Amino acid sequence: MIKPKTTKPKKCKVCPSMFTPTRLGQKVCGPMCALTFARSVRAKDEKREAIKERRETKAKLKDLKPRNYWYAKAKVAIQASRRLEELAKGSGCMSCGRSQKEVVGTDPWKPGGLWDGGHFMSKGARPELALEPLNVWLQCKTCNGGSGKYARKGYTVNNSFEANLRAQMGDELVDWLKGPHELKHLSIEQLQAIEAEHSAIAKELKAKQS
Repeated sequence: MIKPKTTKPKKCKVCPSMFTPTRLGQKVCGPMCALTFARSVRAKDEKREAIKERRETKAKLKDLKPRNYWYAKAKVAIQASRRLEELAKGSGCMSCGRSQKEVVGTDPWKPGGLWDGGHFMSKGARPELALEPLNVWLQCKTCNGGSGKYARKGYTVNNSFEANLRAQMGDELVDWLKGPHELKHLSIEQLQAIEAEHSAIAKELKAKQS
C-alpha cells in the first residue's frame, strides 16, 4: 500500500509563521496574508511596468535628440577619454609643460578639476578635427582657458602648445593636424557609436584610477 505523501510545513511569505499548505503552490498561511501578498505582487508588477515605460520613453526621446546634441556628446566623450589617457600616462600640460605634480601643487581647485582635454586645432580653425582624438591633448585649466600665465616669454598658449606637441610627438603629426582635411558629415548613429566608445574608455580608465 502506497502511503500518502506528507506535506511539510513551510514559512509564510508574509509573516514569520510556519504553516502546512493545504493546496499546491500555497505561499501564505491565511486570508489576511494572502491579501497582503497579492498587494505586494501587484506593486512589484506595477514597478516593473513603470520601469519598462520609462525605458521606452527614454529610448523614444533619445531618437528625437538632434544631431548637434550627439555631436556635442561625442566631442565631450573624446575629450574626457583623452584627458584620462594622458593623465594615466603621467603626461603634463601640453601648453605650459608643467607636470601633474606642479599643477596640483600650485593651481587652485577649479570646477571640473585641474585638467582638460584641449584641442590643438580649435573647432573654429579646423571643425573637421573636432572629433579627432589625436587633436586632443592634456591641458591644465589655466592654459585651456586661454591664460598665458605659464607660457614662455614671447609665447602665447597656442605657440607653446605647438612647440611642445612638435617636441613630444614630432613634426609629422603637427603638420598633418594643421593641414587641410575633409569635413565629414557623420550620422546620428555614427556619433552615438563614437560617444559610446569613448565613454567606455573613460569609464575603464576611471575604474583603474579608483
